Amino acid sequence: MTGEKQWYILCVDDEQDILDSLYDTFMDKYHVKTSDNTQKALEIVNEMKDELFLVISDQKMPLMEGTEFLSKINEIKPTCKKILLTGYSDTKAAIDAINKGSVDKFLSKPWNRDDLVKTVEKLFKDYKTDLMFDKIIQDTKGLMKSSKETKCSLELFRGFLESCIEGICIISQAGAVEYINRAGLDILKYDTIEEVREKSFKEIFLLTDMGLKGFHAKYQNRDPLPEQLYVKSSDGSIHDMLGNITFCEDENDFRVNGIVFKLS
Repeated sequence: MTGEKQWYILCVDDEQDILDSLYDTFMDKYHVKTSDNTQKALEIVNEMKDELFLVISDQKMPLMEGTEFLSKINEIKPTCKKILLTGYSDTKAAIDAINKGSVDKFLSKPWNRDDLVKTVEKLFKDYKTDLMFDKIIQDTKGLMKSSKETKCSLELFRGFLESCIEGICIISQAGAVEYINRAGLDILKYDTIEEVREKSFKEIFLLTDMGLKGFHAKYQNRDPLPEQLYVKSSDGSIHDMLGNITFCEDENDFRVNGIVFKLS
């Protein structure tokens, strides 16, 4: 089965000879459905609108004219391509339908077979392009929604950190201060995070290798009780505080990724 063969064309005409001719023209390349009744044709469209890329309809039809029928197709599946077959006297109605966007192309009866095939091939390419852009739009909307949700989550998380009465410091993978909440800045006597961001956390939290190993052991044992921690404030004074440290670990080593601290 070719890529085109998975797609359907619906041909609508009240003359069986016309339907047979259209079926024979496209049966080798597409699935072809036919109907001699516009109401039944609308039911077919509703049943298989995901696979349907083109509707070809005669203008002179019982129940409703082709232009009205194709405008209803627009309501069901706007991306579906539409060709109107007309007699000479119906040309104005066909042009009006194109201007209104309910018809993509009209061909006068009797049509040239090669012209019809080329028209359908072009509309099929246009349809696939429309699908591609529609997917891009939907993906973009999904990304925007995900971005908004992520932003909302980050704002909630930041709000939680800022509401804590204990100091909270987040450490980057390189060992630099990435964030300190308002309570932490007040304890350390800094006005803004910019004054301390990118500093090594060891410039502020005076930890020896032995001290870090002790905190790491507490972390592994899930011991929640804070330990003594020496901290240097912005004026250079050193304070005795209580704190806990969180770690990121791999197979061979560990690193500090967060410090919670408060005045003792």
